[in-house]
Amino acid sequence: MEETAQKKKLYVHVPSHIVRNEDIYLNNEEFAMYARLCFLHFRNPKEKGNVLEIDHRKLMNFLKITDTRTFKKRVNHLHSLDLIKNEFEKVPTKGKINIIFNDSVIAESENFTKLSASIFTYFNNDQIDTYAFRQIFYYKSRINKNLDGNGRDYCFSGFESMTKRFRISKSKVEEANKQLKKAKLLKIVKHKLEPTHEYIDDELQYDRYNNHYFVADILH
Repeated sequence: MEETAQKKKLYVHVPSHIVRNEDIYLNNEEFAMYARLCFLHFRNPKEKGNVLEIDHRKLMNFLKITDTRTFKKRVNHLHSLDLIKNEFEKVPTKGKINIIFNDSVIAESENFTKLSASIFTYFNNDQIDTYAFRQIFYYKSRINKNLDGNGRDYCFSGFESMTKRFRISKSKVEEANKQLKKAKLLKIVKHKLEPTHEYIDDELQYDRYNNHYFVADILH
């Protein structure tokens, strides 16, 4: 029974360099759209290849986009970064559209961040917003749980790093952490400053430790 349940568990895979904004820039709303397209591509019937036939109104509702202009702007930014292959001059008010997913980005990526697809449920239920959605992917991308036991089940991440990568304020990072902790998707273990008992210029020197961030097992 446990093995069967494990087989049925669905995941979303996103290239880690995109999660971290390492060579391109996606804001958090655009990242949420791309992560959803990655999942839909994974679930797409083989005969359709990289062509995603999408009810864009349902996708807009899922991503909490209220008008087609915002939808068009975000999807065209994905096109400008070559994450999808087609551009939209106009988005119809109803019906379906075809989005041509650039699967070569997936094929050429060496590292992926994998999260349980249940993360979409937390987002869709308004338990987390796009900031928290992106942040949990970022924490997961920094965790290396090696099978040989040499990895670790947490990551270090300073506020300064995330504010620069995602171009957001420290208060946004803090609020996202609060949402993730409330949803029981993240545990943060704080480390107090510890003295080294060495004095320089009459000031006691301290070793500094970043917090440890643990992603909940349900998302692994």
